[in-house]
Amino acid sequence: MILGNAVLAEGEGPVWLRIVGGRIAGMGRGGAPEGAVDLRGATVLPGFCDSHLHLFAGGVSLGEVNLGSVHSEAALAEALRGAGAGLAEEAMLCGYGANYDLMGEGRPDRHRLDAIIGGRPVYIVATDYHCAWANTAALRLAGVLEGGPEGVMVGADGLATGELREFAAMGAVRRMAPSGGREALGLSGLEPEGVTAAERARDLEALRAAMRECARFGITTAINMDGNLYQAGLFTELAEAGELPIRVSLPMTLVPGMAEARRAELLAQAAAAPVGRLSFGRVKMFMDGVFDTWTAYRTDDYPDRAGFRGAPLFGAEEFARNCIEADAAGLAIATHAVGDGAVRATLDGYAAAARVNGRRDARHRVEHVDMLHAEDLARFAELGVVASMQPVHPPGSSGLPLEPTVSIMGRARWGDTFPWRALRGAGAVLAFGTDWPVSPLSPWNALHAALTRRVWAEGVADQRIGFAECLAAYAAGGAYTLFAEGDRGRIAVGLEADLVALAGFGEAAMVAGRVPEVRMVMVGGAVLAG
Repeated sequence: MILGNAVLAEGEGPVWLRIVGGRIAGMGRGGAPEGAVDLRGATVLPGFCDSHLHLFAGGVSLGEVNLGSVHSEAALAEALRGAGAGLAEEAMLCGYGANYDLMGEGRPDRHRLDAIIGGRPVYIVATDYHCAWANTAALRLAGVLEGGPEGVMVGADGLATGELREFAAMGAVRRMAPSGGREALGLSGLEPEGVTAAERARDLEALRAAMRECARFGITTAINMDGNLYQAGLFTELAEAGELPIRVSLPMTLVPGMAEARRAELLAQAAAAPVGRLSFGRVKMFMDGVFDTWTAYRTDDYPDRAGFRGAPLFGAEEFARNCIEADAAGLAIATHAVGDGAVRATLDGYAAAARVNGRRDARHRVEHVDMLHAEDLARFAELGVVASMQPVHPPGSSGLPLEPTVSIMGRARWGDTFPWRALRGAGAVLAFGTDWPVSPLSPWNALHAALTRRVWAEGVADQRIGFAECLAAYAAGGAYTLFAEGDRGRIAVGLEADLVALAGFGEAAMVAGRVPEVRMVMVGGAVLAG
C-alpha cells in the first residue's frame, strides 16, 4: 500500500509512504507513485500511545452517565432522571466523571442524592476514581448503610453518609451495578467470583468497545493500568482470536499484604510471553490516593491539618521487596504516586531494586506525579524512571474546577505540581496519557489541555512544554516505556506502520480546541478507519 499527498507532523509536505509487510518500506517527497491512497493533504503522525488508561472500566463507562459537565443539583437531577428512563426499575444507575462540585456548594451525600432520585439505587464515581457517592437505596442494597469496609464514611448517627473513599469502600457498592463491578477489581488486585457465561460475554464486549473507541481517536497502543488474571484471560482470548485492533499492554496489580501464592501467580502472569498484539511484562502498584480525599501522601502537612501528611499504602520494606523481585524477573514497574511523599517512596523502592539487582535499563515508571519535591527531580533521570503523566489532570484543565484541589494542595506548593517542563529539563522521559475514563480519551482534548494550561498565580512556574514535545510524549514516550522505540513512536523507514492521518490538525488547531477529522488509522499496516 502507498499513502500519498500527506504532510508529516514534523516537516513540510507533500509526502508519500510505502507500506510493505506492516512496516514503512519507503518514503519520499513530491508526487506520489501511481496507485497511492490519496490522503488529501492530511497530517500523518505516529499512532497515539495512551500510556495510562483503564480499558475495562472505559468500555463499561460507555454505557453509563458522563457527569463531567454537571456542577449543580438541578443539572444532576436532569442527567440522572434522563439516564434512568431506559433502565429496569430496580437496576442501579451509575454515573462517572463527576467533579467534587457536582452538586454546587458542598459535597454530595446520600440525603442530597435521595432528594433527587431516592427510590432507585444510584452510584456516582468521582472524576479521579478514588471517591464515589451513593444514595440510601444503593447503600442498603450493598449492605453498608450501617458501615462497611474502611472508607465507607459514617456520620454522627452511625449510618453511612454516602461518601465512599478509595477502592474497598467503592467496590462494596459498585459490585451491585449492572456490570457487577468486575471492571474495577483490577485496581484492588482482586478477581471476580462465579462469573457466568453471559457476564463473561458482556465483559468481552466491553473490551471490544473500549478498543474501538481508542481506534476512533487514532490511539494505536493502549497501556492498561489495572490488570488482574481475569482481564489477562479476557484479553488473551481476544488476542488469540485476532480481535485486538490495537496494541495492548496489560500489567498485573500487586497490593499490600498480598498472600504469597497470589503474588507468585500474578508475577508469573506478568512474565508471560506476548500473544499477538497483547503484551505483559509489567506490574502495577499504588503508593497513595489523591488530594481531593486527603489520601495523597506528601512530604509536608496538609493546609489546616497540622501534623497530617497522609500515609503510604505500602510500607517501605514490602514495597522494596516487590520492586526487587519484579525487577529481578525483568519486569517493568508502574506505581501510582500523586503526592510528593509517595513519589519519593516510589523512587526509593526503585533505587533499592537497582542496588540489589544491579543497574539495568528497566524503564520503571511513576504514574501521575501531581506533586514533586525539588530534591527528587534529578532522581528520575538518575534512575532511568519514566514520568507517566496526564495533561488533562491539572485543576483548571479539561473542565476540572480549581477547587477544592488547589486549596488542599496549598498555595505554598503550587510551584511543585504537575512539573512537566521541570522533569523534561532534568532529562526525564515523559509519557502522556489520559487515565480514561477518569478523563476523556480524546488526544486532541489532552493536547489542548497541555498547550493552554495556565499557572494558578503570579510567580508560579509555567510547566507547559512545546507542541512537538507533547506529540513526542504521546507517541515516542509511550513506545519507549514498552521498549518499542525501535519499532514505533516515529515515522521512519523500517518502523511499523502504526499511523494516524488527521485533517485540520496542527498546533494552532489544538490551542483553539478544534477537533480534527480522522482520515485514516493504521496498525501494523492494517487500516482500522478511513
